[in-house]
Amino acid sequence: SGGERVRAHHRRERTIMVTSAVSSSHRAITRSVCARAAFVSSGSLKRSKSSSLPTTVSSSMPYLSLDVPERKLPARVEHLDIRADSPIQLSKALHREVKDVTENYFQELIDFGSVYISDELEENFRLERNAVKNKMQRVTSDVVLPPNSRHYVRAHVHPRRFPVATDVQTRWNERVVKETEDFLVVWKPAGLPVTASVDNAKENVLRCVSSLSSPKKDEAKNLFPTHRLDVTTSGVVIVAKTSNAAKIFSKILRDGHVEKRYLVLTKKPPTLGVMLHEYEPSERMVGEGARMVKMKSMGMDLLKDDLNVYLKNKMKIPSNVAMLRVEKSEPVEFDGEKFYESTVELITGRTHQIRAQFSKENLALVNDCLYANSIDDDDAPLPRVPEPEEKIGLHAWSLKINADTSLGPNGVEFRAENEDIWWR
Repeated sequence: SGGERVRAHHRRERTIMVTSAVSSSHRAITRSVCARAAFVSSGSLKRSKSSSLPTTVSSSMPYLSLDVPERKLPARVEHLDIRADSPIQLSKALHREVKDVTENYFQELIDFGSVYISDELEENFRLERNAVKNKMQRVTSDVVLPPNSRHYVRAHVHPRRFPVATDVQTRWNERVVKETEDFLVVWKPAGLPVTASVDNAKENVLRCVSSLSSPKKDEAKNLFPTHRLDVTTSGVVIVAKTSNAAKIFSKILRDGHVEKRYLVLTKKPPTLGVMLHEYEPSERMVGEGARMVKMKSMGMDLLKDDLNVYLKNKMKIPSNVAMLRVEKSEPVEFDGEKFYESTVELITGRTHQIRAQFSKENLALVNDCLYANSIDDDDAPLPRVPEPEEKIGLHAWSLKINADTSLGPNGVEFRAENEDIWWR
């Protein structure tokens, strides 16, 4: 069918050739999780009197040195209780515990932001699940563990990759459409997070954009997010150059002075007007499945009493309410099949909001395998997070700022009218 052709068309897997010293044996690893630390009864976590982080040594690993694998590797996370009797580099200590992963590969994982380490643990500290969850820090250089020290280390051996970050066809220099002393306006491609992910600190919008103005890849300047888009969503993103600029723009957002409009692709046309649901965020730990939010229908009494108030003042919308407005919907044809492109104003900015609200109304976005239609279907596949190369019917088309900033006067608008709207 045409729908299958749409899905097939946008599941092409791009292989990016980047220099790497990763051996073929690493690519063939298939076991998913190896928990080497014994999590037993609870204990207390105390800081050592010495520095909480080990000594840093210089790393000669090249930027983005890990190959993008030809096939997706299953998740593999190593949980390790590392004890150092004498000074030892972290990569060497990790290889000592995990023999089938080379020291060189661990160096690359560290450089890639795929390894976390705790503060020093007391000798009698007993690890249990999540006991040091809030005491972990991402380490991005091959530190030296001090003698007679103990650390809990988590290593993501198969980090999730985002090939679009290094694909020459992405043309990052053309995606920064405006720059001021405070901000950058960026056309984000689909298939890439705005900020670092839990196991990948190199392939994200902030890193890719900052590297444009840096002569050396490892000297990329810090940039700051002002808002985010899902990995699978393309479109307009505002990036701040300083933390103060990020705070200013965040306040403009909170005060309701930014209008965001999206293009949404569905198989059926939505009803024009306001879409209102009760929003329930998800709570999950790392590695416990896809994060999904829930939407519940709201009573008509609430709609009658509060709808006009909400529309006049976004600040009065409760945090458990998700609200958007479908402004128009028009039929479009792609690959011989009819779809509907809708322009949607996002009034509140909840996680996965448009995807979840449209799903609740049985208007699932094209290619969205995480939020299907809410009608029960025994044959429907289980929800899963879309792969980076799988593009869904969602594009952040317009961002209008109703306040004076260095980006322009009150009412300045930025639109992403480019090839990222893949169905046009």
